[in-house]
Amino acid sequence: MRLFVSEGAPGSLPVLAAAGRAQGREELLISTVGPEECVVPFLTRPKVPVLQLDSGNYLFSTSAICRRRNLW
Repeated sequence: MRLFVSEGAPGSLPVLAAAGRAQGREELLISTVGPEECVVPFLTRPKVPVLQLDSGNYLFSTSAICRRRNLW
């Protein structure tokens, strides 16, 4: 899985905290991107934080990403 965050994005801090608590359970690549960088190909505007699952699906909700930590 791959987690995209941006400095100053409102949901990045809780997502990073959840990822830190779940460290070591499953491989998670954390990428810091710029505020204007489009990380999801089908969106016209950038949206972070976003979790890209191994299946290729994306989670955009901060609370959904934090709950997903149980599977990391």
